[in-house]
Amino acid sequence: MPPASRKPNDEDRDPRASERLPLGWARMYALVLEFLAYLAVLGYAGWWLDERRGWEPWGLLTGLLAGTAVGLYRMIRESKRLGL
Repeated sequence: MPPASRKPNDEDRDPRASERLPLGWARMYALVLEFLAYLAVLGYAGWWLDERRGWEPWGLLTGLLAGTAVGLYRMIRESKRLGL
């Protein structure tokens, strides 16, 4: 049978590909959780400042925007490091 019409089987696949997949998924989930943690912590800090200083709603908005910016920065930096 010509190689072009043959279906790939287990012998043709890279044996390391299945080992890399779960680790890649775990890294991506970790990045998402890290993003959410930055958002939650900085959002809470902004809310706390709103309650203490009476800055409503600027503390919360600033905290959420800062959390989003830091989280996105970390996600982009880590994805470049991983080569994604």
